Amino acid sequence: MLVYFICTGNTCRSPMAAALYYKHLNDNGINYIQVESGGLAAYEGDKVSDNAVEACKELDVDISNHIAHRLRGKDLMKGNFFVVMEPVHRQILVEAGIDPDQVYLLGGPEGIPDPYKKDVEEFRSVRDQMVASFADLDHVLFTQAKQAWKK
Repeated sequence: MLVYFICTGNTCRSPMAAALYYKHLNDNGINYIQVESGGLAAYEGDKVSDNAVEACKELDVDISNHIAHRLRGKDLMKGNFFVVMEPVHRQILVEAGIDPDQVYLLGGPEGIPDPYKKDVEEFRSVRDQMVASFADLDHVLFTQAKQAWKK
């Protein structure tokens, strides 16, 4: 199964969330889920935010080599489950034909705020919100997987 984390520019939230979730999965002995990230309006090749790198590094996660990737139609085909940061991201994917049950809004009804061009404290806050949301994501993701396997 592939879990695709999506935000706007793919330089802050989605690379942070993808790398942190990958660590979360590995720390819990789960190695059969692939994790990727992309941005709906990313400039292909942009570097990840320095503050995102610092916030993740504090949790022993290195995203310093991440390069922004713009989400394309082929990404929508290969992704089994999409984790978005804002309600508008969810709306865009559903309007593009993705099954609403395959799109999860991380962080609750408001999502995860965009720390773009903010200080490292804001990135830490966003990071901590993401990590705190992983238990709920696990529940939804593994429920979806069980339902798919039953089909």
